[in-house]
Amino acid sequence: MGEAFDKATSMQGECRSIRKCKNGVSRKAGPMHWYLHSLTKAERQQRMVREGHYHLQPGSTVQIYRPKRREATAPHFQDRVWQRSMCDAGVYADLTRGLCYDNAACQRGKGTDQAIRRTIHFLQRIYRTTGSAEGWGVHLDVRKYFPSTPHQALKDRDRLVITEPLFLPYLDEIIDSQADPREPEEVAADPFGARGTGLGSQINQLHQVSLLSPVDHELKTFCQYSQRYMDDFQVLDPNKAVCLRAEETVRRMLAERGLTAVNKAGVFRLSKGFWFLRHFFLLTDTGKVILRLHPDTLRHERAALLGLKRALDRGETDMDAVRRHYQSFIAQAEYSSGDGAIRDMDRFYTQTFREKPTYKRKRRYFYGHHQRSQNAAPGGAAEERTAPGFGSQTEGGTLLPGRPGS
Repeated sequence: MGEAFDKATSMQGECRSIRKCKNGVSRKAGPMHWYLHSLTKAERQQRMVREGHYHLQPGSTVQIYRPKRREATAPHFQDRVWQRSMCDAGVYADLTRGLCYDNAACQRGKGTDQAIRRTIHFLQRIYRTTGSAEGWGVHLDVRKYFPSTPHQALKDRDRLVITEPLFLPYLDEIIDSQADPREPEEVAADPFGARGTGLGSQINQLHQVSLLSPVDHELKTFCQYSQRYMDDFQVLDPNKAVCLRAEETVRRMLAERGLTAVNKAGVFRLSKGFWFLRHFFLLTDTGKVILRLHPDTLRHERAALLGLKRALDRGETDMDAVRRHYQSFIAQAEYSSGDGAIRDMDRFYTQTFREKPTYKRKRRYFYGHHQRSQNAAPGGAAEERTAPGFGSQTEGGTLLPGRPGS
């Protein structure tokens, strides 16, 4: 057996995966049963995999309502453990090795935080190049990316990047576990064969991130201000012709893989502003980048706080859970320029729960360097503070995202 396969099926690897997979679902009986009987469960799964008797179990279908309604397949806990073991043993490294730096989805140390920072960085570079806010951009999407992805394209990608051959049968089984809902005659007539992957599986997420990596590298050959977040392509450039060429390139390369590109915003001017990852970016004439949250974010947060208030009155939750929920909202809202949205939500929180909110704010510096330590922009410790406007002397000082230190 290969070294990576031995690591994935070892007792240490299986038990570590069980501990990771139970995080966030410890309230459920099934994951806690696995955690309390880790050695027994890990030994049984190790024997099944090594003897070739392990097969996927049908997952449960769940509905996702935000930001839009979608259907996802939640894997069985046993399958989650095995997928985590494979990822930790080498599948994650193989699928993410060679990805473009500006591919930020589903990777350690990246995510929406990096995508937002890179967008601001691109806009700043364009302003420094042109001396004005004049520039162009294009935002492309893949039509029904997960449901329309050909199975064979993912298998070909696995055979190109996976270094452990013993993982391939299990990866193929994960790909084939999502049945194509079309009629058999329609599937047979499709030159790309069966399509569709399940949203919600760790392996499927990595497959989708890795599949379009050649498109990212092709865009970088003529446009340095391009990035992708899963199936969202964003290209910014001072020259409109570059954006038009990028659109043609993405459409052509997606068509070669059996996918269809959708232009979400057309070719737009940077001075008019644009939406990306549910944030509004606006490059001003002075070179400042202004960020605004999507209105739906504030609307959903008010509804969530009212729902927590009703649950609190019924005795189904406590204030500690409410404060943790509000802390997660603050972590998202602090990306916006200024504290206007946060102050409005702080007032709503105070009126609803009759207490002043306290939360931790990270030192997010989207511009330049930290004034004191001269460290790079990302990072910084968090500190607990009262809400701005409730006894605070300033609006947050250097803690305001999008504003340089005073």
